[in-house]
Amino acid sequence: MDLNLEEGTDSKKKIEVLSKIDELKVIANNHYLMGKYDEAIKVAEHIMDIAEEAKLYSVVREEGEHIASLYKQAKADHKFIIVRDDFEGLREDYEKLLAQDKIADAHDLLQTFEQYYKKDMNLNSFKRVKELFLKDEKLWTEFHTKQLNIIRQLEPLEIQFNSYLNTNNLLLAGETLEKAKKLLARLKDINLLKKWEKTQAMFLELKKKYDLDEGVEKNLKEVSNLTENYEFDKAKNILKSNIDLLHKSNFSDYSQKLEAKLKYVVDAESKYLKLEEDIQELERIINQNLTQNQFKEAIDNINQIIKISRFIGKTNSLDQYTKYIDILEEKIKISSQIEDTSYVVKKLNVQGIEALKNEDYIVSLEIYKRIVDLIQRINRS
Repeated sequence: MDLNLEEGTDSKKKIEVLSKIDELKVIANNHYLMGKYDEAIKVAEHIMDIAEEAKLYSVVREEGEHIASLYKQAKADHKFIIVRDDFEGLREDYEKLLAQDKIADAHDLLQTFEQYYKKDMNLNSFKRVKELFLKDEKLWTEFHTKQLNIIRQLEPLEIQFNSYLNTNNLLLAGETLEKAKKLLARLKDINLLKKWEKTQAMFLELKKKYDLDEGVEKNLKEVSNLTENYEFDKAKNILKSNIDLLHKSNFSDYSQKLEAKLKYVVDAESKYLKLEEDIQELERIINQNLTQNQFKEAIDNINQIIKISRFIGKTNSLDQYTKYIDILEEKIKISSQIEDTSYVVKKLNVQGIEALKNEDYIVSLEIYKRIVDLIQRINRS
């Protein structure tokens, strides 16, 4: 056997293998540079197969280490891609929150991102991530400072507000609350906002009760005035309307007060109507008195009407009733005069007849002249 020939052949094959391996390494390196780690690993594995077949164990070991490095790099790059992609979406959401003045939400979003990824990699190695963290740190510091300043301004307002509420000074309490609301519009502290929401709700409830109380008292005064003026329908309508309103609210205690007032108005109206009926009955009796010339009885009944009318406030007819009394008193006076004259005439008539019997015509004539004169006086009156 020609050993030199075999040795030359082996060397030639080895050179060919190494050349092939070099070509494949170039291809693998190109894949690596392009970030195609899967392709680079496949080529490296192919190189290992060729080297192992050629018993180039150093190359096998080298490529094995290279493959391990590629796997590690691929894993790192995969995380990088995930972080990069997540960050791009996060930054967009972050900027949207800032545009909506939701600085706290934006800060929380970035903090969550940092907590999730900082265990696996140094986020500061990402330039854009680092820049956003620095921006957020500055914004958050400014925001936190402003929020603390707002809270400090709210503290004395809260003390004032509670003091005014305790003294039932709702006017100043309301003014203080309005000042606080201007600050609260810029506050982002959820817990503190909820606290002030409860405070405002309590104030509105108290104010509603106060306004309702004031309204009820005002309506009760109006109802009293209407009742005094005997405008019962208006008074009842006001009370019924308020009672219906109160039944729908949480202040039903007031409705009891109004219902009691309504009962009073109804009773007053009933008494008023009864007195009006009494007046009508007295007017009927007066007409009967007049037809029977019972003038004194008529005057007594008219005085009773005047008394009732004054009591129920119907004063528009008082002058007319007073004139009726004057007329009736005049009639009584005339009637009395007629009765007196009639008595005198009867007496003179007897005397005149007696004078005629005695043929004392002159005396008789004088007597009858007196009778005629008396009758004429009555007629003239």
